[in-house]
Amino acid sequence: MNNKNDKASNKKAKPSKDNVSNIQNPIFQKNLQALFQQDEILAARLWSIAGNEDYEIFIGKDPIDINLINKHTFKYIYENPGADILKLLEDIESDYKRYPILFFYGLGNGVLYKALAKNETHQKIVVIEPEIEIIYLVLNVIDLSSELESGQIILFYSKFATYTHFYYLVTEAKLNSYAKTYDNLMIHMPFYDQFEEDYIRINKEITRAFSQIVVAHGNSIDDLLLGTRQNCENLVPMISNYCYTSLVKKRYGLMDTAIIVSTGPSLDKQLNTLKKFAPYVSIISVDASYPILARHDIKPDYVMSIERIEPTSSFFEKKHPNIDDNIHFIVASVTHKQTIKNILPRKLVLTMRPQQEEYMFGLKRYGYLGVGHSCANMAYQLAYVLGHKNIVFIGQDLAFGKDGASHAKGHAFAQADENLYVKAYGGEGEVKTTYVWTLFKNQFENDIAQSSLENIKSYNCTEGGARIEGTIERPFLEVMHELCKGKEIKKLPNIKKDSETTVNKNLLKAYKVILAKIKAQSEVKQQIEKVFLEVVPSIDKLLELNKENKIEKKHFDELLKITKKIDKLKDVIAKRNYQKYVDNILQISVYYQELELAKISVAPSDTTIQKTNKLLMWVNMHKYWMFSAAGGLNADIEVTKKASKALVAELKKRKLITKNEIGKAKENFILSI
Repeated sequence: MNNKNDKASNKKAKPSKDNVSNIQNPIFQKNLQALFQQDEILAARLWSIAGNEDYEIFIGKDPIDINLINKHTFKYIYENPGADILKLLEDIESDYKRYPILFFYGLGNGVLYKALAKNETHQKIVVIEPEIEIIYLVLNVIDLSSELESGQIILFYSKFATYTHFYYLVTEAKLNSYAKTYDNLMIHMPFYDQFEEDYIRINKEITRAFSQIVVAHGNSIDDLLLGTRQNCENLVPMISNYCYTSLVKKRYGLMDTAIIVSTGPSLDKQLNTLKKFAPYVSIISVDASYPILARHDIKPDYVMSIERIEPTSSFFEKKHPNIDDNIHFIVASVTHKQTIKNILPRKLVLTMRPQQEEYMFGLKRYGYLGVGHSCANMAYQLAYVLGHKNIVFIGQDLAFGKDGASHAKGHAFAQADENLYVKAYGGEGEVKTTYVWTLFKNQFENDIAQSSLENIKSYNCTEGGARIEGTIERPFLEVMHELCKGKEIKKLPNIKKDSETTVNKNLLKAYKVILAKIKAQSEVKQQIEKVFLEVVPSIDKLLELNKENKIEKKHFDELLKITKKIDKLKDVIAKRNYQKYVDNILQISVYYQELELAKISVAPSDTTIQKTNKLLMWVNMHKYWMFSAAGGLNADIEVTKKASKALVAELKKRKLITKNEIGKAKENFILSI
């Protein structure tokens, strides 16, 4: 995301380069030009301010003696600007000197952040200010242009700041491993206590952003290996059936409106309207909605499935000859093999998700689709990729119905009960939801914020359940009348399967990638084991000394040698010829150790004994890091070998190979260290 706010939402007061260059105050001009690259809408709002009505600024002889006063309440931001700022700077640098990202509520006079930016360790200094006039006055007197232009200082007007902005800020800054270092928003001065409700909201949104990032990494190596196994097992049906990118190219931009059909309790009341307007829109059904639509004789154009578990296959057990013809079943390549078996011989489109394991194969024709945790998230992304201008949700409650129901009538599975509440559809009151549903909701809000930059409108016509921020909430029938007016009955072209030549080429390509993956992972695993065996005895000896309070300054050099060996190992792992094969498994194997290492890295280390203790914690955590990394790689190697049996068999059947160079998996493999 290039700008923090929707470019389309501020067409009236958009400053041009010429307008900005006409500003007489050179400091304000430089600041506004820099801010314009970071936040177009905030720059536009500041540019349009004619003068200061609520605040006055006072500048003393000292460069940091700058204070602001509210002209109505007569409250100053500082009691003594110079002393207050120096005390703040001293306290922050004492506790947070090594933090790469800091979050503050309140801009104050801006001097603190100019000073903090001198410390290059602070890669991002995020400042949220609730009073736009304070931003205006400060940018007229303090030159922050270089810090704003470089992105070291990120400035938000709190009225514009949302969860989505913080989510993309952290992910784009590649600082997600520092999620555990975020404690709370730092409040600039007691003056800002009057905005308590607002800074509590901002703090929740930042916390939510970090939580979503951690969840996106996954928390189970078993789950990741299940995906690795099933993706590998499904390479043959993926390559030999209908191609995802061929479908997108053939149908891109042919339809203006897509309806995503989910199975919330509100779906039942929308089915008659859906059936009436089905000929004029694209219907994208989640897997669980497919049997419900079939019973009502409603034909979807696409049916999505993303789950890895076998019970999902039950949605496809029954064939529906009256509607199945020309439906494309678009399924994540990590699905269970029974799902594939039940869908065939219908039109199956297996697609890889945008994850490292799938990117590794370089089979771009079959991906990439499916960011997020739900089938409906995947459906929204398909609607976007196919070029729809309007995307409509129905049955997307993300909450329990008034009767306690979690899904529409006829749905096969119930949702577990939890006591979480979110804002209701329409904005009045709250509805009961679940943790998992909030993850789906977060992903929708991220995607909607992105698609709105391209003037794509998202309508929530569920008429119940939870509010999805960024959507237009309107009755389904009303929206359908408006969007389908004057539209012709759809005629969507179909695609052919790839030629046998293309299939053979891609099957062989997948086989060669697996060979390269196992070779690279085996080499990296051996390197990790070698260093592990070299350094662990020394680490354990030092830990024993620490228990006896015998760690001294003289042990610093020994710890430094161990650290250098670990750093050298990490440099080897980071080599380009290894990275694409090991990143996926290492990210999940050591992610939580990386979070702990991030916490250790920002801890104070000003004295020699502090440095020694910090290094001891650092090498001790790396002991677990190496054990987890080697174990994860070993498991991935064995799972991949076993899962590639179907691919090897198909290649032999097609006489493309004569022997299996991948090797056989150990029946009962164990970690080798």
